[in-house]
Amino acid sequence: MEFFYLIKATQKSGKPSAVVWFSAKTEARAKLQVQVILEDNEIATGRGHDYQLPVLTNFPVVDDLPAEEVIDFTWCDRYALTDDGRTWQKITSQATRDTQDTESTEGAVNEAADPVSSPAETSPVQTNTHSDVTEDDDENTLYPVVKLRLPQRIIAQYLSDKMRHHVTQSQRIEIGAMEMDSDNSHVQNLLLAARNIPGIDNLTTHELWKLTSAFKSVFPEEKRHELAVMVQFIQAWSDTHHIDRGLLVKEWAAGKRIAAIQRTDTGANAGGGIATDRNPDYEHTLDTLDIEIAAATMPMDFDIYNIPGSVHRRAKDIVAAKESPFKEWSAALRKTPGILDFSRAAIFALIRSATENVHHFPVSLQTYINANLTEHQHDKPTAETIAAARQIDSAAIVAGVIQGTEPAESLDKLATEFAVVGKAAAEAAHASVNETTGQPEVKKLGGGMFSIDGLIGDTTQTSVQENADDVQMEETFQIEDQNTAALPGGESVDLAGTQADTLSTHDIMAAAASLMAAAVAEQENIQPLPEDVQLDATDTASEPEYPAFFEPGRYEGLPNNVYHAANGISSTQVKDARVSLMYFNARHVAKTIAREQSKVLDMGNLVHALALQPENLLAEFSIEPEIPKGAFTTTATIRAFIDEYNAGLPPQLSTDDIKALLETHNTTLPAQLPLGTSVDETGQSYMSLPAEYQRIEEGQKQTATAMKACIKEYNSTLPAPVKTSGSRDALLEQLALVNPDLVAQEAQKPAPLKVSGTKADLIQAVKSVNPDAVFADELLDAWRENPEDKILVTRQQMATATAIQSALLAHPTAGKFLTHPGRAVEVSYFGFDDETGLEIRVRPDLEIDMGGIRVGVDLKTISMWNVKQPALRAKLHREIIDRDYHLSAAMYMNTAALDQFFWIFVNKDEGYHWIAIVEASPELIELGALEYQTTIRAIANAFDTGEWPAPVTEDYADELNDYDLRRLEALRALANA
Repeated sequence: MEFFYLIKATQKSGKPSAVVWFSAKTEARAKLQVQVILEDNEIATGRGHDYQLPVLTNFPVVDDLPAEEVIDFTWCDRYALTDDGRTWQKITSQATRDTQDTESTEGAVNEAADPVSSPAETSPVQTNTHSDVTEDDDENTLYPVVKLRLPQRIIAQYLSDKMRHHVTQSQRIEIGAMEMDSDNSHVQNLLLAARNIPGIDNLTTHELWKLTSAFKSVFPEEKRHELAVMVQFIQAWSDTHHIDRGLLVKEWAAGKRIAAIQRTDTGANAGGGIATDRNPDYEHTLDTLDIEIAAATMPMDFDIYNIPGSVHRRAKDIVAAKESPFKEWSAALRKTPGILDFSRAAIFALIRSATENVHHFPVSLQTYINANLTEHQHDKPTAETIAAARQIDSAAIVAGVIQGTEPAESLDKLATEFAVVGKAAAEAAHASVNETTGQPEVKKLGGGMFSIDGLIGDTTQTSVQENADDVQMEETFQIEDQNTAALPGGESVDLAGTQADTLSTHDIMAAAASLMAAAVAEQENIQPLPEDVQLDATDTASEPEYPAFFEPGRYEGLPNNVYHAANGISSTQVKDARVSLMYFNARHVAKTIAREQSKVLDMGNLVHALALQPENLLAEFSIEPEIPKGAFTTTATIRAFIDEYNAGLPPQLSTDDIKALLETHNTTLPAQLPLGTSVDETGQSYMSLPAEYQRIEEGQKQTATAMKACIKEYNSTLPAPVKTSGSRDALLEQLALVNPDLVAQEAQKPAPLKVSGTKADLIQAVKSVNPDAVFADELLDAWRENPEDKILVTRQQMATATAIQSALLAHPTAGKFLTHPGRAVEVSYFGFDDETGLEIRVRPDLEIDMGGIRVGVDLKTISMWNVKQPALRAKLHREIIDRDYHLSAAMYMNTAALDQFFWIFVNKDEGYHWIAIVEASPELIELGALEYQTTIRAIANAFDTGEWPAPVTEDYADELNDYDLRRLEALRALANA
């Protein structure tokens, strides 16, 4: 970035002010760099010095800039700052201004000069090159963009992120400067590219803004781009219908330089902008796709990248006659979004891998296509795809011939033989090409292609190069054999010990044609192009990316969250505006009213999913799990299992058993001598001691204390009895001292499970012995935790919704709507309101193409179990009016170009699922359209004025209605009686 600093001199210093400019990454770096430059030039700034601190100003675009990082003391003699203190303007004398004011051409200088006392006196004025800028203008002046010249109109929209109808004075000056800035190659290329497009002058302001926005998306300013590519893009954008321009920009931004958006038969993007395994110069369209489909339905195998001429002509006949199964495959594939982006190998593999009669069932065929057309790298099909396409690799066979190896299969052997014959014949043909016309002839067609019609005996020669307007396949060798009858069964052609049964000349020539051409190409020193069909196994399908802004058009497969967050006013928002503009503003503009998605089950959403998109049911709803047989459901079942488990365990020693064993052990121990309670008892015990413990010597007095000490010493040598009291675990510890083997055996016995505690404790006890046990509480708790944040559906609710689905499918009219082969579900449409220009979007539940008549359908769940039959139609009408269903239908029909509209009403009360099919009459649609237009005009006016009125804006007196007036009169009469 460039930074331009003013170093202003103080008034008392008498020195001239200076400027300096340089480049820096950030403003912070610039502040440091300017100080370094000033220090290097020995210029001190700040209080007490001759110069003030540097001031950052706008960078001037003039021809006489000083050199970078050089301090210029003459700049301020020629330029001065405007009132904003940042913008530089040239200082011009009064005489010069008078001369310039007389110029009348566009771009002449119009300057507003203050009165001066003498011609020599100068004053700073702003120089501009815009005849529409006058001396009375200021920053508040607005200039209409539509009155600017075309380059300036383009730049005005280019400089803005939103459409501009007016520009301010500073913006007007910036536009003029950018137009004259020859160094800005990006903008100059934009202007030059736009001039080359016919009709660019006729674009509206809105279209110019769309063009510049698209241009900036495709060609970022920070990168260099070729002018020819820019011209190509603007031409493609200009030629594309406005509905498809958003897709065109998306394709170009992704690097796909397509000339136009191709649409499928259902209106979706057909693709065709990415590289496939086809020739890069090959124009792939839905018509050429039909040729490939027809060729794939044929039973013989051939090189799909060099389709033999006879196969190609037969494919054209199949397409023209709409033969089966081509007709069914074509109808299904031409409706598939992005079908032109799939490789030729993928198309052949898809068709040739299908079961024999799948094309007879449209739903099964579409399901098969959706499940199997899943290619990720279209320019390099996998080896499995090549094999499934039954591709005969001609280049590999020719390579084998040249290296002297023979293919193993008989057909390959026959093809090799024909290739060698073709090579020899080609040599003879080249030797005699200028001789008599009766000799075989090989014609070089260019691009490595040759005609070999003259090499095949008596067969009829045919034209080898068809009209490019009729044939959009790659150029191939066209060999036509009149005799295509197979050899009789049992007979064979003996070639080197190999047998080929029931091979026709047609099959042989179909396989050999490309080989003979390759052999001839070898004579011309033409190297075949290498084929790379390896696909990285780690490649995965990328997540789909959706634009931040949807251009007008039809979009299939948009997720709910993407559609509801997209640009445009929906029918629901229009209904909110009919509540009041204040509510609309709070709900959708200021967003002060939060409206979060509720995860409480809405039976209508569940019925919608089951009836319209059952394949997406599990992506949005979480169904209550079914409790498997044998699962633990209650505490009683858990307790029964524990009791049964404990009963089967080997018995364990009880506390009494252990205590008895301990007491028995204690009885076998020698008894300890009592200490006695008197001297005599103590003396008796002392005399019972062994001699070594009678330690009182003769002559000493035998006191009781001395004798007790001897007795205690003796007793301490005797084994201590074990304890026979305490818990079972404590008694087991005592038993381990006397009988460790018995305790070890006891420890090996499984412990019984606890039969007391909370339900959670009992569950853990069961899991300790049966880890695979299933508990109903855990299944339901895991379901209720809802980690994927889906809508929870109980088994009862699911049963009700399934019953409603069955009723819908069984209904004679609703069932046909919901299962129609030409239906499309939840298709999103984006467009503009013709009167106000506001963006709108709609999404009908169902649309059906019935032989050119487009029918829209909305599915509505209602609860009218208590409405009497005679009043039911009136109630349904009131439901349509009160809920503005007719308004939505009008928006759907206008934006999605529908011809008719129906509602399917289904009663959701359990066990009472009656269905009503209601068509929207023309008068009802007209009423909805008029109400929609009234509301959309109010919304547009509120956006323009910024005023969002409340539903009640005036004070009023409440008046009695007719019913209340009659009651009043009756009560008055009663009171006066």
